[in-house]
Amino acid sequence: MKFSFLIPFFIILLSTNLLIFNLDFYKTEMAQYGIYENETKNLLQYFLGAELSTEKYSEREVLHMKDVRNLVWISLSITSILSILLLIGVKKTKQRKKEFILGGILTTILVLALIVALFTFSISFPAFHKILFTNNYWLLPADSLLIQMFPERFFIESIKQIILYSFTLSLLSIIIGILLPGEKNDKRT
Repeated sequence: MKFSFLIPFFIILLSTNLLIFNLDFYKTEMAQYGIYENETKNLLQYFLGAELSTEKYSEREVLHMKDVRNLVWISLSITSILSILLLIGVKKTKQRKKEFILGGILTTILVLALIVALFTFSISFPAFHKILFTNNYWLLPADSLLIQMFPERFFIESIKQIILYSFTLSLLSIIIGILLPGEKNDKRT
């Protein structure tokens, strides 16, 4: 099994999931916008399956958050499946060094694509939404609570964090590959 091709997707999704549930990141970012920590906790708990306290949100915002929660669950599920496949791949392959190094390099290439997305944010952000959402509930008025909580700057900082996490994990993958002992000639493939 060539698990090196799974590594980039695992790392990018893991980095995204780590950011989504990083309360300290939200505290830092939200403090700049005067958003209360309770609203952030409400959303994070909602992503984990709790009921959303909806009295402050419009119907359109609630529908969008439902879509976002579904994407979060899909991301968590895919990350879990990829982690199992990677564990199986690590156990079965005899070319671990090469696979980890290649996986780290491929992840670095994806990180470069994220950097391009960051510099073309006004194009990539709507494109991202059009790809991932089957409706236009994400098109909210400027005075909506969600837009106030999550302005464009928040998403730019989020992408920067995902880039940082992903690049760090890609380097870790390469370092693991370099530090692994040499391959033995055994019957694993």
